[in-house]
Amino acid sequence: MFLASINPRPVLQKLAFITSFLLHPMVVAPFTFALLTYTGEEHSSNHIIFFTAFFFSTLLSTITVIYLKRSGKITDLDASIREQRVQPLVLGAIYHGIGFLILWYLNAAPIIQGLMFCYAVNTAIVWLITMKWKISIHAIGLGGPLVALWFHGIQYPFGMAASLVLVCMSRIILKAHTPLQVLTGAGLAMSLAYIELSLLFL
Repeated sequence: MFLASINPRPVLQKLAFITSFLLHPMVVAPFTFALLTYTGEEHSSNHIIFFTAFFFSTLLSTITVIYLKRSGKITDLDASIREQRVQPLVLGAIYHGIGFLILWYLNAAPIIQGLMFCYAVNTAIVWLITMKWKISIHAIGLGGPLVALWFHGIQYPFGMAASLVLVCMSRIILKAHTPLQVLTGAGLAMSLAYIELSLLFL
């Protein structure tokens, strides 16, 4: 009787929120760049390379989103309203593009340059899509890095698939996206990352 009276919905919502936070693109990006930088070949500029990747993939975008939120240009830090996502995505594509050029100048490992290139190009593509349709940035932000890690030799199919399923489910449970939006985001990110990395960098 007691168990029957428990509403599982708030628990699911809380778990979905935690999952969505832990697998947020701004968390996934620095974690991925750290793995690519410090588990790859030794490089005299490893710390500079990681800081560059962190600064242009995460820090600048985070500061921008906070500024846009405080200035009232977006209603929440996830920019949940589709029309409000365009400006942060445009700026994000620019940040990642500059980051790629600096990583290229620093002669970072091809996989690191390649992932930053993927972020720049894929963010620009998402920006164009977002002008007409809302797509899951969480799914995109995880799909690409998973492909980069796989190319790098960090290959845990079950764990990687589980993380992608969890982030997609969390966005659906939180009513942030439809199943089609998260599936499209994940599929697009992984396809583009595979093509870009395999053809241009590896």
